[in-house]
Parts: sequence; C-alpha cells; structure tokens
Amino acid sequence: MSEKKEDLMIALMAARAGASVVRKQFGRIGNMRIKESSNTIVTDTDLAAEEAILKVLKRESDYTIVSEESGITGESAGPRWIVDPLDGTANFARQMPLFAVSVALAEDNDLIAGVIIDPVHNDEYSASRNRGAFCNGLILGHKVVDEHLPALFLNHGHKEIDKQRFAEVTQRLSNKCSLRKLGTTALELCYVAKGMFDGFICSGDELWDFAAGVVIAEEAGCLFTDWNGKEWDGNCNFILIARPEIHSNLTDEIKGLQY
Repeated sequence: MSEKKEDLMIALMAARAGASVVRKQFGRIGNMRIKESSNTIVTDTDLAAEEAILKVLKRESDYTIVSEESGITGESAGPRWIVDPLDGTANFARQMPLFAVSVALAEDNDLIAGVIIDPVHNDEYSASRNRGAFCNGLILGHKVVDEHLPALFLNHGHKEIDKQRFAEVTQRLSNKCSLRKLGTTALELCYVAKGMFDGFICSGDELWDFAAGVVIAEEAGCLFTDWNGKEWDGNCNFILIARPEIHSNLTDEIKGLQY
C-alpha cells in the first residue's frame, strides 16, 4: 500500500498535538509510577500527550490505533497508527532534554510513514515511502563523518535477555566502533537518518519505539534488517539499521546473537 499524502499530514498534526503537551510539561514534576508489565516509568505527561494525539487521529481517520499506554483502539482492517506519546520517559522524568513524540503508519509488515518530533529543540522529522525523509522541511541524506570509526547507537528492551545481548554486542563492537545509548530510540534513529551516527542496533524494543524512525532512516538511505541481515517480518524485534557501506560488516560481527 502506498501512503496517501493526507495520512502524513494527519500524523504530523497528531504528533504536534502531543509535542505541545510534552513541551509545556517539561521541567515540571508530575505523577510518576512504574508500569507492572515492563517495570518502566510512566508519567501523567505520557497519558496527556497520548490523549491529545489520539484525539486528532480519531477525528481525522478511521484507522486502528496501537498506542503504548492505551493499547489498541478500533478494529478496522487495513492501515494502523502506531503511537509512542513520549519516547524517552525516563529522560523526561529526570529533566534531561532527550525525548520525542512518535507517530507512524503501518499495514501488515510495511512501515509506511513516520513523524517524530523533538519538543525541546523544535525539530520535526517526517518521511513516507519513496518520498524522502525530512527535518524541518529540509531533505535528509546520510553523510559519512568518520569512515575509520563508525558511530553506533546500541539499545535494549526491558527484559533481562535483551540486556545480556546488549552486553555481548557491546563487547564485540567496543574496539571497532564508537558506541552510544541515549535512552530514546526515536531520536537515535533520527540522528542516524541525519548522518550524525552510522547505525543503530537493538533487541527488545516495541513497535512504537522504532516504527516511525525506521521509515525516516530508510528514506534517508539506510538499510533496515534483523540481526541476520534478513528482511523484517513484522514481528521481530532484533533491529539493525545502518548506512549501506557498513551494514554487512555489522551483521557479521553480531552473528549468532539473534535467537
């Protein structure tokens, strides 16, 4: 399915509504608690931003919505919105300005469009299939900064096995790459798309963490596969995104860790 132009505009409207809530609440100490399902933080701002985003999506389309905090809304066949109202909640709660609002459109195994907004720096990233990726209206294209020492983001989910894999990947790559972890998959993928970093490796992320960022990074010229270098099947959470020149080298380095 090809993404309709108005769908990307709807995603942008919804993400802007959520970003407005997050921007106003940043720096304030709100109600914070631990989600039993994942042992991760959720704040009142997550919920308020999600409410603002879903209000726009429900008003402007009849697609099913899959959102981090409220789950599935609607049961229509076809495309579905994928929403992360506040990616990087732990950073937000600690008043660290590294977090984002993410809205993506998907159908079956296809990630069709994505919008990510950095509310602190007022950066709006967007992309749709075969139409390029943009930041604040300027087209993104990956540029090599350091061919000798690639810079990578490594991330992991909340499960213990994913943390163990993170440690193993770190051990394998620490002497060959410059490694970072910012605590927000959405922004990390935007920085890869922008050419500030060369790749992203993670196991255990949820779909709402990476859906929009994958579209943006791919449209900027990066390759997206699982850790074995195979096409994403719609369910796998072993994520590897990198510029084409180093992608196969990375799959060689982490061979055998996907299971």
